[in-house]
Amino acid sequence: MALQILSLLPFSSDRRVYRSFGHAIVAEPGLVAVAPLSSLDGSLQGMVDGCPVPWTEAWAVIDTPTRSEVDLGGIDFAPAAVKRLAEMDRAGWALGVLPELKAVLFGHDCGLKVAIAADLVFKGDHRHV
Repeated sequence: MALQILSLLPFSSDRRVYRSFGHAIVAEPGLVAVAPLSSLDGSLQGMVDGCPVPWTEAWAVIDTPTRSEVDLGGIDFAPAAVKRLAEMDRAGWALGVLPELKAVLFGHDCGLKVAIAADLVFKGDHRHV
């Protein structure tokens, strides 16, 4: 699955896609999404050179692997947190953990990675991360 650059906009609070570290990066409070530029389909002309989050956060998301396949319909996930991911594609997601950011990382087969604050991802008890 090629990732359409416009599909990143729903994850961007300022409706912009940034270009930094060889990746497209978007963010909103509690969420950072990155995708390698090589995995994108569409014009890169409208991208903003720069990074919407501190570089340490961006690199943590880029460098952290996702290994365990995950069912986005899992009962432990808050539906609002994973709804946009499932709308993109219900299959092909794997899970990782970013303890330094207190976040859960969802990685897709297409190269997209979305880090979401743990307190937004899990129902009830937020001590999973």
